[in-house]
Amino acid sequence: MEKYPILETETLTLRQLTMKDVDFLYELYTSEDVLRYFGMSPIESKEVAVSMVENYEKHLETGGPMRWAIVEKTSDNIIGTCGFHAISKAYKRCEIGYDLSPGHWGKGIMVEALFPLLSYLFKDKGMNRVGAVIVPFNKASSRVVEKLGFKQEGLLREYILQDDHRYDAHMYSLLKKEWLSEF
Repeated sequence: MEKYPILETETLTLRQLTMKDVDFLYELYTSEDVLRYFGMSPIESKEVAVSMVENYEKHLETGGPMRWAIVEKTSDNIIGTCGFHAISKAYKRCEIGYDLSPGHWGKGIMVEALFPLLSYLFKDKGMNRVGAVIVPFNKASSRVVEKLGFKQEGLLREYILQDDHRYDAHMYSLLKKEWLSEF
């Protein structure tokens, strides 16, 4: 069975989500600010957060989606999550997703956190293409992936349904050859 590798940067540790993260996940996924761009409605209870942690652990057995806790090294506090999903093993592609507590927005943290994740996906998981789906009005998230070399490919019309509203989304992608030539 695969295990979550611990991914590190100068100031961050990415580690497997655990039951000690449930309160943080509940707070994060009930925040209107965070969910405004996320494409999901608020979770109803802490039990849903428990289920999320359990599901990511179960997915290890099938090579399914993985999501890491983003932890500040100085405080050992979780400040966000990142991971990958929408996996196509046959085509060697997936999509990334990420979120961060609002108090940490605009500090370059997500670019730093995604760097080792992308290296892991291209080098260890053998992905050829990594995508990111971002609603057009989430300019900060678009800047994050663009700083990492992603290219905007097009518009996915009414791609996201959240709280009975349909939203368009930009599709971004990064290819392995682009990542390896850049980094």
